[in-house]
Amino acid sequence: MSRNKIKKFLELKGITKDQLEISFQKSRDELETENAKLDFSVRTFERTLAEFDKRQKEGPIHLQELDFFYTYLSYLDGQIEQQKKTVSSRLLEVEQIQKTLVNAHKDEKIFEIFYDKILSEEKRKTLKVEQKEADFQYISRKTRR
Repeated sequence: MSRNKIKKFLELKGITKDQLEISFQKSRDELETENAKLDFSVRTFERTLAEFDKRQKEGPIHLQELDFFYTYLSYLDGQIEQQKKTVSSRLLEVEQIQKTLVNAHKDEKIFEIFYDKILSEEKRKTLKVEQKEADFQYISRKTRR
C-alpha cells in the first residue's frame, strides 16, 4: 500500500471512529433513560404494593378495591417486564457498538503503525540515497586532486 492510500484510509477511519463514538454515547444515553424508566416502574410497583399491604392490615378490603389493586399491579408488572426487555436490547446494542468501536481503534492503531513504518522506510531510503550522493561527491573530489 502506498503512503497516500494509508493516509486516506486513516482519515476515513478517523471519521468512522468519531461517528461510532457519537453513536456509542447516544446509545449509552438511551440505555440510561430506559434504566430510569425501569427504576420508576419498579418504585411505583413497590409503593402500590406497600399501599395494598397497608390497606390490608387496616381491615377488610372491598372487592372493587381488591380488583383495582390486582389490575394495577398486573399492569405495572407487565410494564416492568416490557421495560426489562427494552433495557436488555439497549444493553446489547451498546455492547455491540462498543465492540465495533474497540475494533475501529485497533484498526486505526495498526494502520498508524504501518504508516509509521512506511515513513521510516522512505526516510531510510532517502538518507541512503543522500549518503550515496555525499560519498560520490567526496570520492569525486578526492580523485580530482
